[in-house]
Amino acid sequence: MAMTFVRGDARRPRGHALIAFRRFPGSDDAYVTYAVVLPVVVDPMKYLPPAFAAQFQGIAGSMQSLDAVPMPPVPEAFSFALAVGLAERRDDDLVDAGLADASPLGLMQQAQEAVRDYADAYRSAGTAESNVPREPSGLGTASTTATESADDDAFRWLMMTERGRIDELTRLVGRVRDAVARGSRAEVEPIYETLVRLASTLPLKYRAGELAAGATRVGANGTRLAELYLDRCYKLCSEQYEGLADIDRAIAELEDGR
Repeated sequence: MAMTFVRGDARRPRGHALIAFRRFPGSDDAYVTYAVVLPVVVDPMKYLPPAFAAQFQGIAGSMQSLDAVPMPPVPEAFSFALAVGLAERRDDDLVDAGLADASPLGLMQQAQEAVRDYADAYRSAGTAESNVPREPSGLGTASTTATESADDDAFRWLMMTERGRIDELTRLVGRVRDAVARGSRAEVEPIYETLVRLASTLPLKYRAGELAAGATRVGANGTRLAELYLDRCYKLCSEQYEGLADIDRAIAELEDGR
């Protein structure tokens, strides 16, 4: 498989990378998985009870050198631009592995092949002992702490399904509405920033960015607007299109009545 290192050095892979498959050439729409090459090779057969070992002899060969796996096994829909920013913040390699297969099974196979190729490149380069030391503890800044927190969020969202991210949106919207009701702008701003970052990981059809903005509006209209946008997200995610037109009309009326 042809792999292009968008970030990192193909001659000296770091051993941890975001691997992206684009939907179309040059498209920002992509499918992304995460690869880590383990420093210690794991032999799963070693940990099987003797009573079960015989049942796995047929696949023993493929299990003997487990040292790198894609997580998630089937790459998730993801913005390529967001993957670039995430790789920068986490100091990961970012690999463009070409065009995505149209089927989940094909994507899974592509991910496994790409991770194998990445692991081979890592081993061939002999970089296991050449990791660059991190900044010593105690020298960080408040902005570094905030960036690390954002990294944690982004990686957690990467592991979620679209439904999981919409559930996360719902929780954040609830927190924003509580802060708005208390009139605490200092509380609203950091939650809103997190909400906007999460919204950017969802396809445009969900209008999650508009949801984030609407959720900060004061009063009953803001509460109703947030409810409508969330209801719309869940219907789209579940492919329940009945009533969507009514929801869109109600949203438009509230937006026009600013």
